[in-house]
Amino acid sequence: MRIFPKPRLVMSACLDLQPVRYNGEVVKDPFAIKLREYCQIISVCPEVSIGLGVPRDKVIIQKGVRLIQPTTGRDLTQLMLSFSREFLDGLDTVDGFLLKSKSPSCGVSNARIYKDAYGEEFYGRGKGLFATQVLERYKLLPVEDEGRLKNKELREHFLVRLFAIAELREFLSKAQDVKDLVEFHSRYKYLIMAHSQEKLKQMGKLVAEAKKNFKEAISRYRILFMDALKRRPTKGQHANTLLHIMGHLSSKLKKSEKEHFYSLVESYKTGQKDLCTLLEILKSWSYRFDEKYLTDHVYLEPYPIALNVIQQ
Repeated sequence: MRIFPKPRLVMSACLDLQPVRYNGEVVKDPFAIKLREYCQIISVCPEVSIGLGVPRDKVIIQKGVRLIQPTTGRDLTQLMLSFSREFLDGLDTVDGFLLKSKSPSCGVSNARIYKDAYGEEFYGRGKGLFATQVLERYKLLPVEDEGRLKNKELREHFLVRLFAIAELREFLSKAQDVKDLVEFHSRYKYLIMAHSQEKLKQMGKLVAEAKKNFKEAISRYRILFMDALKRRPTKGQHANTLLHIMGHLSSKLKKSEKEHFYSLVESYKTGQKDLCTLLEILKSWSYRFDEKYLTDHVYLEPYPIALNVIQQ
């Protein structure tokens, strides 16, 4: 069984079961609740942090990126921007953010924006002020809201990045020499392949030349690693990676087993089979043939399986 790192996750306090919403209600999102068991949570409620109480009158985003409280006429923009900068400046290294959807402070993509300061003329949808600061500063980290993560593919991609970046952080804190880098890269080879073959080639070259300047190499490796995982893989990229792994086992498999796996890959590409089904088959074969090279590969189990079955 793989031992997973505990990601350092900044989470909106309302998703952390704290009664800080404008109406005092607690948000009970199944995925966020389960995720708390596997992460080190750093909770934040930007609106409470700038002095707004619970319960409180609603605040809105006005076109032009202003944060307004319609009932009082208060312009809270500078207060929110100042808090955001101060909070983010004070953070230690973190691995990702899970923020509250539709929130004028924390919404990642679906916050309501109004033409007027009274919240009467709808203009469109966009990002909350705090979320905007997070996205600008942490371009290589997973930053999502719980609303978007009801989409299974977005949720899986978020989890892959979150746990991979957490393990990268732990690795960088104790890496001593090129041997450590080679071992880490070997475990992540297929995961990186699924996201970007171009980045995999760049990283392979970097690892091969790391002995020239190890400190510089791991600094560059960190950026390439996070940049590679930023792109969500297509089904075709996953299919290619699955077949690469099966090729490693091909000589030990029966013809009927290989043909069955090929058919499952085609079914996956058309949406009839789930990725985890194929990963479990590869994992089973790896154990059966005692292929430690494969059983250690992160791609076969990129995050705790319990997080893959949360009903949204």
